[in-house]
Amino acid sequence: MADTFGSDTDTGQERSDFRLGVLLVEPDQNSVSNGAQRHRLEPKVMQVLCVLAARPGEVISRQELIDQVWGVEHGADESLTRAVSLLRSVLNTDKDLHSVIETIPKRGYRLAAEVGEVQAPLADPEPPAPAEEEAVPFVREPWRRDTDISPIRYVSALVVLAIIMLWTGVMIGRSSSSAVAVPEKSIAVLPFENLSGNSEQDYFSRGLSEEIRTLLTQLDELKVAGRAPPSVGTAEGMDAQALGKKLRVSHVLTGSIRSDQDRIKVSAELIDTESGYQVWSHGYDRLLSAQSLFDLQKDIATDVAGALSVSLNVQEPNRILGSDTHSLEAYNYYLSARETDVFGMGDRSEMIALLHKALELDPDYGAARVMLAMNTGAQAWNASTPAEAEAFLARGRDMAEEAVRLNPDLAQAYTALANFEGLAGDWLEAGRNNRMALERSPNLRVLHDQTIFLMRTGRVEEALSIAQRGQSADPLNPDRAATLAMAYALLGRHEAAEASLEHYWTLQLPPGEWDTYAWTIEMQAPQTVESLMALYQRLVRSDPSLRPLLAPVIDALPDTEAALGAVEAQFEGGAGAHPNRFEILAALAAQLGDPDLALRIWRHELDGTRLRLMRVWGPVYADMRRLPGFADLMTRIGLPPYWREFGWPDRCRPAGESDFDCF
Repeated sequence: MADTFGSDTDTGQERSDFRLGVLLVEPDQNSVSNGAQRHRLEPKVMQVLCVLAARPGEVISRQELIDQVWGVEHGADESLTRAVSLLRSVLNTDKDLHSVIETIPKRGYRLAAEVGEVQAPLADPEPPAPAEEEAVPFVREPWRRDTDISPIRYVSALVVLAIIMLWTGVMIGRSSSSAVAVPEKSIAVLPFENLSGNSEQDYFSRGLSEEIRTLLTQLDELKVAGRAPPSVGTAEGMDAQALGKKLRVSHVLTGSIRSDQDRIKVSAELIDTESGYQVWSHGYDRLLSAQSLFDLQKDIATDVAGALSVSLNVQEPNRILGSDTHSLEAYNYYLSARETDVFGMGDRSEMIALLHKALELDPDYGAARVMLAMNTGAQAWNASTPAEAEAFLARGRDMAEEAVRLNPDLAQAYTALANFEGLAGDWLEAGRNNRMALERSPNLRVLHDQTIFLMRTGRVEEALSIAQRGQSADPLNPDRAATLAMAYALLGRHEAAEASLEHYWTLQLPPGEWDTYAWTIEMQAPQTVESLMALYQRLVRSDPSLRPLLAPVIDALPDTEAALGAVEAQFEGGAGAHPNRFEILAALAAQLGDPDLALRIWRHELDGTRLRLMRVWGPVYADMRRLPGFADLMTRIGLPPYWREFGWPDRCRPAGESDFDCF
């Protein structure tokens, strides 16, 4: 088999054709075909397929594939991931080859399809030899006019020949003109119509169309028509089919924009120009912010490009988040869920329901399963008992593992899994999965997940730099603002934390107000007895369910000793079922000057879940971190091995080979 397919990277070496199911693979033509459709592969991508086909059913490590195809070429690891994605997008179009290239976690790739040889065509039988005749010598004579043809007949023949040639040339020209086929995967982006009544927003309409067109030119195999004039499809009043003929494209993308005070609404639709039917459409309702209109353009353009990668099959599935599905309907449910997730336009149960609908349509939809995993795990934040929280986290981790299995090249599947692994104490494995995510695609969502993870491990300065980049690139996302506020608070930059919180509230839909999250951040700043009492009043107004927990403590103030006694009594008695009651009690203990009690409470909390672990790195717990028991607690939850491999936190340093100090 090795002789047949040859894994030699020398492009001059001839490699035999072979079959994968009904697909014909022609290595020397860099071609894969099924009789009706032919795909051209890049030479390196074909070489990867040939190496795998030389040993079907055998696991071949990533390193071996890199060595055989790229050698020591820089960036080969990322190139291999891309090559496998491209191969899957081509080979998996055949239903009999659903999992043609399998990823074997931590080992490599395996060609799961049967490899067959191409039968050489039978040679035609040789025709019988003609009867022998006497050879007549061929004599080339000088050219002379046949004296039997009259001059009139000769001239007439020339005229007829000229007419035939002229007619033939015209018909050939017409035929070649009419035979210019419209590419099956082609599109024109029409200028989006500004329906706001405000001519000042014409620039945004034009800019959005151009942003989308520019992004679409990066999609593999898609032919994008040049910039369409504003009159096309609007002033000319042409329908989609007429536009398709005029612009010679199989699809047109059109849309409209309407602004209403502080909101902007954008609709986009993709139309098949042959049938005139709508292939895909989606609406957007976003907060309007002058400084972020161009970021909004990119966001919408990315969604549209994702829809096209699904509907026209022109794109490897991991370059655009969410496009690793063959169902446009599933993709629409995913976009709706993401809109709810990012902009707070619905509750978590609504979002989870949308994701379940997407997965009903496509059970192998990796991006939808990742989002479902994260939102399932997020329910642990509001669990009333550690057991309930652990159940949510376990279900989320199972979903994240399944997402990695379904789409091993999807970056966010690895960061989702890493966060679940960290919460379960598998920090080293989590660090490695985060690294794998960054190797695949350091997109904004991946970087956001990395920020949360880094804050839990105490690497807050590094987390802050990533959070600042995320906020700058995605200024309308409330998650970015909330995370940035927490990073500032943990580093003692209280004014910056307050400003980020204000921004976070304005981005919520409807705009939010002071809540428990804000209280958590404010408790990282120094407080007096009077300010603690004021914060208590504000917190209870925000969440009346906290009154039974906090009333005994506040009633004891300004007697600090009595208040600490009330904190300890509430802790020992497990009063209330509020999800973050232990974090609240620990912060009160630290503010009232008892780091030992704060450490006892945190030990209890972290034995349950590690969701709120990031809080221990804030300035309010500086005295607590200096206690010997804090280092013991960090060792108990398994962080030191991670620190030694990936980097020490801001507030701890190694002391000798096996010990460390925190401050």
